[in-house]
Amino acid sequence: MNNKSYSEHISRFSCFVEKIIVSILILMMSVLLLYTTYQLALHLIESLFIQGNSFDIDSTMELFGGLLLVLIGIELLDTIKIYLKDNIIHVEVVILVAIIALARKIIILKVEDYSGAVIIGIGVLILALTGAYYLIRKAELMTIVPDNNPEDGTPDK
Repeated sequence: MNNKSYSEHISRFSCFVEKIIVSILILMMSVLLLYTTYQLALHLIESLFIQGNSFDIDSTMELFGGLLLVLIGIELLDTIKIYLKDNIIHVEVVILVAIIALARKIIILKVEDYSGAVIIGIGVLILALTGAYYLIRKAELMTIVPDNNPEDGTPDK
């Protein structure tokens, strides 16, 4: 067996193992999302009907945090599915997940528990992530190439 053939086999095996792992991650993330959604629904029903409509600010913030956690999971699941399909990671989606995660942290944050430096650090993170997202979107808009007209094969005007 020559070196080229050997490296092709290793590469194919590596891709095969990678696809299995990513598929298992998709399955695990799906199960985790279903379980988290179920737990969130139970918590909401308990808050509304069992505790007698007694929503306080902490309970509401906890519910919002749970909702955002499910959204983060959905975005991560989409990122993993895109990776399985295209074998690339979309940085825009990863930045968006980070922004949602930071928003969740801010919503459930009790400001009195943190120093001013931590709050400033969170603000800097927000600026950095939104700036990165803006630049990625701007670069994406600048690189769009017009599609060919499907009917006659000429470029769209």
